[in-house]
Amino acid sequence: MSGGPFSCFSKQGILLLLLSNLHCGVGVPLIINKRVGDSVELLAGLENRHFKSLEWKYMGKDIAEFNSEVVYSPGSQFEGRLKMNTKNISLTVRELTLQDSGDFILTGEGDKGQIGMKTITLKVHEPISKVAIQTDIKLLANHSCTVRLVCNVSCNAQQIHFSLSPAERDISVKCNASNLVSWKTASTTVKCSNDITTPGLVWYTTYIRISVGGTVVLILTVAVAVCYCRGRSNTGMDSLGASAILKVTFQVVLEVFFS
Repeated sequence: MSGGPFSCFSKQGILLLLLSNLHCGVGVPLIINKRVGDSVELLAGLENRHFKSLEWKYMGKDIAEFNSEVVYSPGSQFEGRLKMNTKNISLTVRELTLQDSGDFILTGEGDKGQIGMKTITLKVHEPISKVAIQTDIKLLANHSCTVRLVCNVSCNAQQIHFSLSPAERDISVKCNASNLVSWKTASTTVKCSNDITTPGLVWYTTYIRISVGGTVVLILTVAVAVCYCRGRSNTGMDSLGASAILKVTFQVVLEVFFS
């Protein structure tokens, strides 16, 4: 067994990705994740409040104002895509683009002075164009096979390598891809065949393509035999600590964050 993020692993590789949509916390801006083409409603949280004037800003620039009536700033990147609710002062942005990502700030003045500033961070994600599993199997002179599995997600890829013998059955491989707003799965099987007449020269390749969405957080999971392994992510951070003793029933998770 050789190559890949680990020095040892079994015949199964599973790429898993995490899905989340909304993050918020005390003392930090509200973060909303959306995909290209979606609409988003930015809630002001000012129901049943009296105020003289209110302004929505994007990255420090005025985009909408309410003072007895709604006025949208002409020439902004959101022109024609904004709708303010005059009852609760929420702001809806339609047909989101990647360029709409950023901080939206609500400021205003009430009967007793300035109201507390509210910040909402919007993150718009581009759908991934494809997921492809590529399986390359090479028969060696000793009648065993080397297997290279590559999971391609748009411009990013993650791969694992292992050895396989003709006596072993078909091995299932699954690639799950997601970002903060979507989740899709592709799968295939690999098998070592001893019917190849020219060892070391013949390659088999299988592609499976599935459309998915977004910027990717890949998690490579492999079941491994009993051995010492050291994992390291593409970011250079230890994923398992210094070392770990891994057993067949365990799963080892390696997080790989793509920008």
